[in-house]
This record gives sequence, C-alpha cells and structure tokens, in this order.
Amino acid sequence: MLTKEINTIGLGSFFPTIAPKVLEASAKIEAIKNYELFYTGRHAIKHLLTLLQVRKKIRKIWLPNYYCPHVTSWLRANFNTIDTYAIEPFFAKLPINFDDFATEEDVVILNNFWGIYEYQIPKNKNRAVYIEDHSHGWLSAPCLESKADYCFASLRKTLPIPLGGILWQPNGNEDLSVLNKTNKEDFSMVWDKINTAMTLKCHFNINETGTVNDYLKIIGETEDFLHHQYTVIPINEKHKEFILKYLGKEYNNVKSQNFEYILKKLVPKSEFAILDNKNTFGLELVFKDREAFNSLKQHLIHNKIYPSELWAENILETPYKYLLNIHIDFRYTTETMDYIAEKLNSWNS
Repeated sequence: MLTKEINTIGLGSFFPTIAPKVLEASAKIEAIKNYELFYTGRHAIKHLLTLLQVRKKIRKIWLPNYYCPHVTSWLRANFNTIDTYAIEPFFAKLPINFDDFATEEDVVILNNFWGIYEYQIPKNKNRAVYIEDHSHGWLSAPCLESKADYCFASLRKTLPIPLGGILWQPNGNEDLSVLNKTNKEDFSMVWDKINTAMTLKCHFNINETGTVNDYLKIIGETEDFLHHQYTVIPINEKHKEFILKYLGKEYNNVKSQNFEYILKKLVPKSEFAILDNKNTFGLELVFKDREAFNSLKQHLIHNKIYPSELWAENILETPYKYLLNIHIDFRYTTETMDYIAEKLNSWNS
C-alpha cells in the first residue's frame, strides 16, 4: 500500500491552473499552419459548416454514431440535416466505404478516436467534404498528417486553458477567420469563471470540502452555459494571446511515458480490455458489461481517481460498448501511476 501523498489535484478531466513555463516547447505545432482560434471546438465546426453552406448546397452532415452527445445535440440545434453513420471506435481499423452513404453534396465529420484513428479519405474530385475532429488526439500522428479537407479540435481537452478551439486546413490556405466581427457578445464572464475554477482546483488539499463544492458549482454552471450557447463569438486578443502561450507546448511525451510505465504495472482483468497504444488520449479501458464498468468507476472515485466516461448516451452494436478514460497526462508522475495501478489491480481482487 502506498503511503506517500499523491497528486489528487489533477485527477479528473478539468485542469488546475498550470504555468506555461512548466511545459516543454514543441515544434509539432509548426505543421499546423493555416489555422484560426475560437472559444470552443463547437464554434470552430459551426463556423466552418456555415462557410461551406454559403458555397454549396449541403444535403447532409454526417456524424459518427459514436460521438460526444453534447456536440451532437449542439450541432442538431444549429443544423437540420444531421445524420449518422456506423463505426467501431475501439479496435477496428477497416476502411469505411463512404460511398455507401455520402454523396458529393454531403459533409462527413470523422473523429480521430483517442489519437490513434486514421482514415482513408477518398481521392476522387466529386466527393463529400471531409472534416476531422482531433479533440482527443491533439498533435497525434493522424492529426499532424491529416489528409482531410479541414480539421478542428477542442483545445481544452489537452491544453490547461479555460476555453479554446481551433480550425485549420491541412493542405490549403483559405481564409478561415470569422468575417462578422461586429458581434460584441462578451465571453469574458465564462472565461473568467472557468479560470476561477482552475485556480480553486489548485487548492483542493488546503480546504477540500468547501473548495471542491465551489469548484463543481462553477464547472456545472459554465458547462450548462456552453451547451446552450449557439453564437460563434470572435475570440478577443487577450484570450488569443493566452491560448498561444500553451498552443506550442509538448503534451504527448509525458503521457506516452506514463502509459508505457503503468501498462507494465497492471494485472490483466477479464472484465475490460486496454487500448494498447502509447499515443492514445489517456488510459482507455473498454468494457462489454455495464455492471462491471459501473463497479470499477465507483471503485476509482472512492479512491479519489476521477475517470471520464466516453460517452454514456451512445449505443453501440459491437462487443465492446463502454469506455472509461483515466487521465495520465503531464500533471502526473510515475508515483501517481503507481497509485492508479494499485487501485485498478485491487478492484475485484
């Protein structure tokens, strides 16, 4: 049993405040040249889809049937031509025959699942427009080497920033900026509230009960706001400068090292499989059985490890149906990996 105190501040999806100087610089961002910053990934994709609608008739916008339900419902509230296509998001790497459902009047959104999913995009001229979502694979190889027409990502999944989204064109130089910059709706209030929550998370060990409750209240309020906010707001210069301090940082090296380290510590369990790729978004555990999934999730929460469930509302007709993500990013040391491994190994033992 470990007796040393572990870093419980970062155990969970939302980041505490992190100074940019503690993160190493990365040259990888140089591969993403023609980009525009937004407050959210949702703003980025809505802005792009709106631009495309001006240029051509869009018959359907296709989403994978396994996708973030918040983004799906948000897009459905903005566009009435949403449809879905089937995909195996965990193991299958068989090429999808897009011609089975998409026409040249369509837009197909592809999700880079966990930073390890690559697609064979059709090369013919008369085809759909293909857009890749790299929110869970920022600066992964499929992200940097994308052959899609456009790409976007929610940056706050990886960067320790209050808000942030990005849109880019891997092989082009179109103007992707928000042309209507007269909208003065101010995002400073929600930005500042999330920034306050990030600061509170740094002090969990000082005043745990009160601070945690304040933190959760702010996160709940801001997430609810974002789920029901539909206008694309041009990002102001102050917030853009803040995001740029973190954009060119290295986020994958420590995560890969932590993954390889913890993988050697884990005792195999019949109840779940591990997506075995050092470049994955986190430590991804996939389950066939919901009861086993819930049992392990509660076991981890009891031990102050807060995994994320991706995504409960989706229904899959595949053997593995439920994914539990445990964060193992730059916030954590090998000592934390030891603690997580110990708790995973002790479950059902």
